Order: sequence, then C-alpha cells, then structure tokens
Amino acid sequence: MKSGSEKKKRLASWKENFADVGAQLFNYLFILLASLLIGAIVILLSGKDPIAAYVALFDGAFGSGLKFADTLDRTTIMILAGIAGSIAFRTNIINLGLEGQLYIGAFAAAWVGFTFHGLPSYVHIPLCILAGVLGGALWTVPVIYLKLSWNIPVLVPTLMMNYIAIRFTEYLIAFPFRDPGAPMAGSPRLAQSARLPRLIQGSTINIGFILAILIAIIAFWFLFKTKTGYEMRMVGLNKDFAAAAGIPVNRSYILALTLSGGTIGLGGAMMIMGFFGRFLGGFSPGYGWDGFMIAIIAQNHPIGVLPAALFYGGLANGAMAMQSATGVPQAVVAMVKGTLVLSVTVKVFIEGMRKRLQQWVI
Repeated sequence: MKSGSEKKKRLASWKENFADVGAQLFNYLFILLASLLIGAIVILLSGKDPIAAYVALFDGAFGSGLKFADTLDRTTIMILAGIAGSIAFRTNIINLGLEGQLYIGAFAAAWVGFTFHGLPSYVHIPLCILAGVLGGALWTVPVIYLKLSWNIPVLVPTLMMNYIAIRFTEYLIAFPFRDPGAPMAGSPRLAQSARLPRLIQGSTINIGFILAILIAIIAFWFLFKTKTGYEMRMVGLNKDFAAAAGIPVNRSYILALTLSGGTIGLGGAMMIMGFFGRFLGGFSPGYGWDGFMIAIIAQNHPIGVLPAALFYGGLANGAMAMQSATGVPQAVVAMVKGTLVLSVTVKVFIEGMRKRLQQWVI
C-alpha cells in the first residue's frame, strides 16, 4: 500500500513538473515570437520586406548542412559565455568582465600556441586550453581582492577590467608579439599542433563544440548535484542566511568569479585554436556581453544556455546573409536580441513580484 502511495506521489510530481516546463516553454515561445514581430515591424517601417529578411537570415544560419555546422561553431563561444555568466549570477555576482576575461584567456592560449613548437597535439592542445582557463580565471583576482578586502561590489571593477584587458592585449600584439607578416595587428600563427581538429570538412566546426556541450553538463552537475554548488546557490539567494547557516560565503564568491572567468577564458582559447589560428585585436564583436544576455534568457541554468546560445549563434551567423541579400542592416538583429532579453527580464521581475505579494498576503 505504501509503495502504491509513493508511486502516486511521484506521478503527481512528474505531472506537475511537466506542466511547469510546458508553461515555461510556451512563455518563451511567445516572447520569442513577440521579439521577432517587433523586428519585423521595424524592417517594414524601413521599407524592406520582413519575410524576405527573416528567410535570408534563416537560410544563412541553417540553409544547408555546412551553414548549420558553421552556426554550431559560432554557438560554441555562446555556450561557454552563457555558462560563465550563469555561474556568477547563481552566486549573485554580476560579472560584467566577461569580455576582458575572454581576451586574456584567448591571448594566454595563443601565447602557448605560438611559443612552443615540436610538441605532440595531445600535449600542446591541453596546454593551450589550460592557459586559456587560467588566464581568464587569474584576470578576476584583482576583483576578488577588492571584494574581499574592501567589500567593493564587483560590478564596476569587472566592467573597468574589460578595457584594461582589451588595450593590454592590443599593446602585446602591436609591439612585443606582433607578426610583421600579418595583414593586421596580430600575434604569430599558432603551431599546427595547437590547432583544434575540425569535425566536418569544409566547415569551421571543431571539437571545441563537443567540449562546450560537456562543460554545460558538468556545470549543471556541479551547481545542482554537489555540496559546493548548493552552497554557491544559497549564497546567491541570501548571503546573510547562508553565513548564519555556516556556509563559507567568501569561498563561494572566489569560486564563482574564478570559474566564471575560467569558463569564458576557455571560450577565448577555443576561438583562437579552432577558428582564427592566431590572436587578433578586436576578434570579439562582444561575445562576453552576449554571454551576459544568454544567461539572463536561460535564467542562469546551464542546460537552458544551450538553446539560448543556439538561437544567438543562428542570429549572428545569419545576420550577414540577411544584410547582403535584402539590405536589412545587422542592427535589426541586435534589436531583436535586446527585445528578447528585455522581455525575459520583465517576465522574471513580474514573477518575483507575484511570489512576494503571495507571501505577504499569506
């Protein structure tokens, strides 16, 4: 009898969870369609055909097997940037320094790639990856020091560190590590043993995409299945309660920032080792900021980052095709992304206010 009762409870719980997931998916689908509709209205007001524009955008991102593979390659950095933002946000750390950590991680990986020669790939590639992770993580150390020693909110220091990182790496490739044969300011080419193997001939997709998927799964396991991840989430919900319960708040802050920086640093390494083959100034059009927005859309869930990153990767990869085919500027894509983030933020805010009102009434 007890076993039957437990089965009924489990079935009821599964039904409730399924209904909740279905409602969430419907809400996000509605938000996505509303964002695309707003973009279509803007395109129409500019005298262009919105249907033709969106068809060109979709074709540029998913129109063939190779185009879809290139979109997945673009999604790699989006996944890692989104996970980096999610890890920090889960601990209530607003890490606005993802772009700078991306640059430092990318240059660290590039330095190992073009400095050491004669190494086998199974040694050289892990060394470059490790350098990228450590570079991104170490770039958060000044912010951690300011937070723990002076209780300075990380918002401003992480933002300012972006500009330092970008200008510092620009200096490095303009003077001490400049390749005179490069068409623009850039580092020497990476040794072939440091390049990531490609998965599909004729496409830029490489094993970095598989690694990004694994990182998303590991991040989910760490945050939701380990004691340390639980402590970080509790600190994010209420640091005073967490401290009273004996949870090491400062350790959670250190882990959140270093793991966030290391993850986006890994993304920078993947781009240099898999796509560019050398470090180039201005190689990122704002992937760190995209990670910030992807984390918001995914509500800081590592698995939720995957579809959000794919959507962003599709928009990024299809934007150029849309502009060349229809003359619609890529700024429309940025507007769609901004509208999507704004809508999700408003949704989360309203849900939070509703829960607070219910608690107050009860």
